[in-house]
Amino acid sequence: MAKFLAIINILLFATTLQAQIVSSSWRDHMSYNYGKAVAVSSTDVYCATEFNLFCYNKEDNRLTHLTPIEGLSDMGIGAIAFDEVTQQLIVGYNSGNIDIVSRNGRISNMPSLKNSDFTNNKTINHINIHNGIAYLSCNFGITAINIGRREFSDTYILGENGKHININGSVVYEGYLYAFTDKGLLRGRLDNPFLTDLKNWEQVIELGKGLKFNTGCVFDNKLYVNAQIAGETLGRVSVFDGEKWTTIWDNLPRVKSLTSRDNRLVLCNGLGVYAFDASLKQQLFWDSELINIGIADGDFIWYTHQDYGLGRTDGSDYKVFAPNGPATNRFYNVCYNAGDLLVAPGGMERTGQNHYNKADIYTFDGNQWTNIDHQQYPVFEECRDIINFTTHGNRNHFIANCWRYGVLEYDNGTFTHHNAESTGGLLNDYVSYCAYDRNGNLWFAGSIADKPITVRTPSGEWYNYAYSSHMTGLHTGKLICTRNNDLWLVSHRGIGVLVWNANGTPETNADDTYNFFYPSDETGKKLNCNINDIVEDKNGILWLATDEGVYIFDHPEQVLRDGNIHPHYPQMVVEGFYQSLLITEVVNTIAIDGGNRKWFGTESGGIFVISPDGTEQIASYNTDNSPIFSNNVKSLAIDDDKGILYIITDKGLQSAIISTTKANSETAEITAYPNPVPPDYYGDVAIRGLLDNSVVRITDLRGNLVHETMSNGGGALWNLCNRNGRRVETGIYLIQCTTTDGVTRNVGKIHVVK
Repeated sequence: MAKFLAIINILLFATTLQAQIVSSSWRDHMSYNYGKAVAVSSTDVYCATEFNLFCYNKEDNRLTHLTPIEGLSDMGIGAIAFDEVTQQLIVGYNSGNIDIVSRNGRISNMPSLKNSDFTNNKTINHINIHNGIAYLSCNFGITAINIGRREFSDTYILGENGKHININGSVVYEGYLYAFTDKGLLRGRLDNPFLTDLKNWEQVIELGKGLKFNTGCVFDNKLYVNAQIAGETLGRVSVFDGEKWTTIWDNLPRVKSLTSRDNRLVLCNGLGVYAFDASLKQQLFWDSELINIGIADGDFIWYTHQDYGLGRTDGSDYKVFAPNGPATNRFYNVCYNAGDLLVAPGGMERTGQNHYNKADIYTFDGNQWTNIDHQQYPVFEECRDIINFTTHGNRNHFIANCWRYGVLEYDNGTFTHHNAESTGGLLNDYVSYCAYDRNGNLWFAGSIADKPITVRTPSGEWYNYAYSSHMTGLHTGKLICTRNNDLWLVSHRGIGVLVWNANGTPETNADDTYNFFYPSDETGKKLNCNINDIVEDKNGILWLATDEGVYIFDHPEQVLRDGNIHPHYPQMVVEGFYQSLLITEVVNTIAIDGGNRKWFGTESGGIFVISPDGTEQIASYNTDNSPIFSNNVKSLAIDDDKGILYIITDKGLQSAIISTTKANSETAEITAYPNPVPPDYYGDVAIRGLLDNSVVRITDLRGNLVHETMSNGGGALWNLCNRNGRRVETGIYLIQCTTTDGVTRNVGKIHVVK
C-alpha cells in the first residue's frame, strides 16, 4: 500500500509539471524569401525579410537567421543599417521597436519609441547612420538615437503645424540633414541646436513642391534623390553638386532605391538593378522587377528579392541565398501526417470569401522543407486556397481541401482534382472539410449546396445527401468521425450541429440515423454556436472550440441514441473563482497530446495548456512569457511520436518540443532532449519513449537515485536537479522506466556537462 501511495503522489506531483514546452526547443519555420532590406559589412551580408532577419557570411558561406527565438525583440522589420564604426547592425521594426545587434550576437533593445503613446503608426522606413547617430525615418517624422550610448537624442516632426508626416528616408550632405517625405524634400542644418523646431527646416523648391521623395544617397560628393512624379509608377532622379540641381534620369519606371557604396551608385527600379561609376557610366544591369533594394560590394551587387530573399550578381551571373523554409509565412492550417508536416497558404474569410492564394503545398520531414507547386503539378493551376488536409496515417496519401475549387487528392506521387464537374455534380466545390469513417468511406462537407453531404466509398462510388435540408445552402465547417463511427459536422457561422451515422451502408440513406440541434445547457440556454474546431480526446469526449470558450460532450454517442444531450463547460479556478473554460477567449484550434492534455490556440491570448479533464490550467504561452511569434494562434498540430507542437500564428509557423508523447511499447528506445546537455542550459530535459504511467528514475552510474517522477503518455521532464534541488554534476545519468509492479522495461542515458 505504501508503494502504491508513493506512486500516486509522484503522479499527482508530475501532473503540475508535464505538458510544458521545453524552453530551449523553440524553432522557427519561417519563409525568408521576401527580401525587404539589405546591409553589408566587410564579412557579412544582412537581409531583412517581412518578419525576420538572416545573415550570409562571405568568408565561410554560412547562413544564419535571427528571430525572437534567437533574441530579436520583435517581428516585422521595416529597415536595417550597419554601422561600420561600431560594427553593429541597427534593426528598426514596423512597431517602432529598435534592436542593436553586435558582432558577437549580443542584442540590445530600445523599446521606448514602441512603448510611447504619442502616435499609433511608428513604422521605421529607413535608417541613416552619420557620426555615431542613427536617423530613423518613421511614419511620423525622424527620430535620432546615439548608437554608443543607446539613447534617444532628438525627434523631428516635419509636418505643418506640428502634424505628423511620413518620412521615407534621410541622408546627410554638406552639413544638412535631408528628409525624403511624402510632401516634398526638406532639409535642416545639423549644427542648429533648435532643429526640433520646424521653422529651422526649409523645403527644396527647385525640384517642385508637394512631390513625394522616396529615396536618395550621397555619391561622389553629390546628392542624388528620386521624386515620384506619377504616383509610384514613374520616377525622376536629380543630382545636387552643392550649387545647383540637375535632372539626370526622367520617367524611370518604379524607382525603389538609390544607394552608394564602394564607389558605385546602385539604382533599383521596376526593371532591375543598375550600377554606375562616378561618370554615371553603367557598369552592370540585372533584370528583375521584383528587386527591392541593392547595394555595392566590390565586384558584386547584393540585392533583396521578393521571391528569393537575397541575391548577388556581377551583371553576368547571379546567385540567391535564403535559409531553407516554406515559400511563404501566410498559412491557414497545419496538419501532421505520419512523419510529414503539411501546410498551405490558403485561406477564407468567415463570410466565405476566398483569399485566392495559390494552391501550393509545403511539406516538412523534420529536417528539410519541400515546396510543391504548379510547376511540378499543372493541376494546381485549376485550384486556389487550400484550407485544410485530411489524412489517415499514410504519408503517401492525403486530401487537400481547396475552398471553392473542390479537393486535390495526393496518392503516391500523383495529384487528382475532384470537383463538381468531375463527379457529375455529386461533390460540391465549396468543401469545408473531409473525414474518413471506420469503414474507409471518405465523407465531404459542402457549403452552400442543396445536398451538402457527399461520400466516396473505398470502391470509388460517389453519393450525396441532404439529411432533411438542415445544412442546405449554409456554410459548413469542420467534420470529424468519432470512435463509434458517428460523423459530427459543425460550423463557425452559428448554424448548429449535424450528427449522423450511415450504419455501414453509405450507398443509401434510408437506414441512416441523424440529429440536427443547437447546443444548449441543462437550463435550455443556447451555447455559442460559432464553432471553430471540434476534436475527440483519448477518452471519447468531444471538445468544441467556440468564440466564447470551450464546452464538451461527455457522452457524444447518446446524441443519436437518446436525442439532444446537454454539453457543459469544464470549470476552472481563475483567481480564486470558478470560471467556464476559456469563456473570455475566442478559441480557434485544439490539439491533444499523448497525455490527453488539451492545447488551445486563441485569437488574442496565445496558447493555453489544460489538464485532461479541463479543470486546471497547466501552462500558457504568449508573447510576454515565451518566444511565440504572435498571440493570434490559428492552427495547432502535434507530432505524438516525437512530442513536437507545431504552431501557426498570423506571423508564421514555428514549433517546440513538449514534454509528452504517445505511450510507447516495451521495446521502444528511450531518448532525451537536449542530449548531451550543454553547461549553459538551465531548462528541463524532455525524456521520450516511456511507457504510460510508469515510474521514471534517474540514477548515476553507481545506481544512486537522483530524481524520480511519473511518465505521462510516453514522456517526462527532468529539471537537471537532484532530490535536494541542486543541479547535478557533470556525468552520465541513467533513465529507468519501471511499471507499477517494479519490473524495469528499458534504459536510456543522459550526458550532462556542468
